[in-house]
Amino acid sequence: MAESKRRRAKWGELPLKIKLVVVFTIAMAVIVAALWLIYALAAKPLYGALRLDYAKNAADALAENVDSDVMETLAKELSSSENLCIRIVDSEGNGICSVEVHGGRNCMLHAASEGEMKAYLATTRENGGSFDERSVVSEEGTELPDLDFSGDVPELASESVTHMVFRTVRSADYGEVLIGVETVLTAPVTVKYTFLIVVLTLTVGFLALGIVGSFMLGKAIAEPIQKLAGTAVDIARGENSPDFSAHGYKEVNELKESLAVAAKEVGETEHFRRELLANVSHDLRTPLTLIKGYAELMRDIPSEAKEENFNVIVDEATRLTGLVTDMLDLSRTEEGGDKMRLDIFDIVKTLSALIGRHGKLIEHLGYKLEFEHEERALVYADEQRIVQVVYNLINNAVNYAGDDKLVIIKQYTRAGNVRIEVTDHGEGVDVGILPHIWDRYFKSNKSHRRATVGTGLGLSIVKSVMERHPGGVYGVISEKGKGSTFYIELPKYRRKP
Repeated sequence: MAESKRRRAKWGELPLKIKLVVVFTIAMAVIVAALWLIYALAAKPLYGALRLDYAKNAADALAENVDSDVMETLAKELSSSENLCIRIVDSEGNGICSVEVHGGRNCMLHAASEGEMKAYLATTRENGGSFDERSVVSEEGTELPDLDFSGDVPELASESVTHMVFRTVRSADYGEVLIGVETVLTAPVTVKYTFLIVVLTLTVGFLALGIVGSFMLGKAIAEPIQKLAGTAVDIARGENSPDFSAHGYKEVNELKESLAVAAKEVGETEHFRRELLANVSHDLRTPLTLIKGYAELMRDIPSEAKEENFNVIVDEATRLTGLVTDMLDLSRTEEGGDKMRLDIFDIVKTLSALIGRHGKLIEHLGYKLEFEHEERALVYADEQRIVQVVYNLINNAVNYAGDDKLVIIKQYTRAGNVRIEVTDHGEGVDVGILPHIWDRYFKSNKSHRRATVGTGLGLSIVKSVMERHPGGVYGVISEKGKGSTFYIELPKYRRKP
């Protein structure tokens, strides 16, 4: 088991090009082995089948032309082109046409007597006009005399398998006619070596194709991937202009597009990271400066240890605590570490209590909250989180409210959803930055306006919480100079009858 794991590990460490060479070479070797197996097992039977098929076709062609003036010419052409012996006789065994292969080969067809030809005719007639007979005879002259020959003597066939094909046909001139065609089925030495040369040629060709093809394919596949791997490293190092020139095939192009998107996201994340550090530093530095300043003032001047100065320190410490708490809540929510506790509750009752408490807290700052709502509206959600969402929307509206310092909260049913709207009459949001205001790294005002209430992370928390709620919707409607309306929606819960 351990040895197998080590082998797999070594194989996994090999470059793609080497793997392709190995795989293609093995594939070509398997093909070559199959060729040699076919040669060893099927060369002679295949050749014999082809010879037999030609003999049958020749017999059929002669049967169709038995009364034709060109029958003898056809017989001679068929015999010479495929080394066939042909003999045609009448029902008494008398010869009509005879073509014997040159070279002195012992032809069983022509050696047959008239009586034997009559027997063949009878047998063929009984078989419906078609009869095949297979015979094995020793080839004459296959053993050379034991003499001292010079040079290499070619190998001779030790035996020959012949096949005689018979057809009977009715002739207008001769009555019933028997057509006999004889062929040698066993491949002679020349054919054997021809097959061998073909197999050797294919062996060399397939092996060369496997090696060369695998190198070329490996180059075509591996080089774009290696180039994109370098591009990925450049992206990780923060290169401003990574190389995306690699191309080749669909998967490489898709990978290149994915890396381009990743490079863009990495660049934006780095930009947001720097902006976050600047924003958080500002948010932390301001209350810390105030706490330190008032503490030093009361330390150096004991008479300044007044209630209002203590209140400043307490308020700024509270702001710091809220900022850290919101950042932790946002991080947990975005990472999914804070589980949602879904339940059915009356959102009108919950928001009425929230707005009543919050309105009293900001009343001394001159702000006024108005709540327009239905009598009752049930939702299936995390009550604590929805309170946090609306609380942050109210704080955002307070921070950007107009001169009237009025914030209007509305609750109503819309298309089967419970919709909560928080409206202010402030400056509104530029349409160009509306898609970015939900991002926790984004600040629309580069002067970094200090929030009247809250920590400045409210909209990011709204986005994270609503995206985790089933059917949760959030958004904003704003017009420059006319204020903004932030809203959320949750599916309205209806009790089953």
